[in-house]
Amino acid sequence: MIALDATLRDGGYYNDWNFDIKIANEYLIAIEKSKMDAIEVGFRSLPDKKSGPFSKVTDYFVEKNLYIPNIKYFGVMINESDYDYPKVNKFFFKCKDSPINLVRVATHFNRASHAEDILKSLKSLGYTVCINLMQAADKSYDEIRDAAKLISEWNCVDVIYLADSLGGMTHDTVNYAFQAISEGWKGPMGFHGHNNKGLALDNTLEAVDMGVEWIDSTIMGMGRGPGNTETEYMLNELNKRNFEFELEPIYELAMSYFYDLKKECNWGPSLPYYLSAEYNIHPTYIQSMINKYTITTVLKAINYLKNKKANSFNQKLFLEAIKGD
Repeated sequence: MIALDATLRDGGYYNDWNFDIKIANEYLIAIEKSKMDAIEVGFRSLPDKKSGPFSKVTDYFVEKNLYIPNIKYFGVMINESDYDYPKVNKFFFKCKDSPINLVRVATHFNRASHAEDILKSLKSLGYTVCINLMQAADKSYDEIRDAAKLISEWNCVDVIYLADSLGGMTHDTVNYAFQAISEGWKGPMGFHGHNNKGLALDNTLEAVDMGVEWIDSTIMGMGRGPGNTETEYMLNELNKRNFEFELEPIYELAMSYFYDLKKECNWGPSLPYYLSAEYNIHPTYIQSMINKYTITTVLKAINYLKNKKANSFNQKLFLEAIKGD
């Protein structure tokens, strides 16, 4: 099993990917000491992205600034919508010449075919490649199975990930989703849980019990909206299943820098995030309202959005919801 920590990538939604380099290196050392298997150190978005350095992690940035841990996988995520075949070959060197050896490509089910050339290009460069299928909670058995079959035919993907992007999955949906994947795909599977309903850890452990080999977490659950499966909780639970992770480095990391950061940024489950999962509302709507508008305004906006197609963020729709138009 591969335990992957994605704090510097998913957590960046709260600090605009501006992690202090000293803290980032302390984090990297702690993950190495914990005996976790993989780190997603950030996005490799295109250079014109106006966010912090961990949103556009280049090989040069890693080699100049970061401690490179001795772990199996050291990776980045890219969005399929940002890339095509020429851009992959422009922004990625051959894996043997890079500190990065893992690339995860995030895409929606209805755009999975657009990722084929990107994934084949990355595989030809020598990377371990994952496809991250987003918003899995509301997909039918057939949709998931057919996507898995399609990806299997490409013969270039190492891991198919399901992401509970809107946080609406339960044990039952995790179970049928990975049964569907298994019907169309015989390789490793991965799960990325979100914590809208406080179920991210339980759903991750259900995925493990289903035979899922790759699982994600972040320190104190830091991540977009309500956040993710908490690394410190997950490793403790896995150790009860006869794994042998070192917990103290993670506990110390969580209770130092990230404890204060959570109080400052205020991520985690709440009623608005719970309702967003119930109504398939993208968590960015909630994150954009929390601590900025009254709870009455937030609840009215949710009531407005639940009757709209709000599973992706749209600024115009957000403003309509706030105004109650």
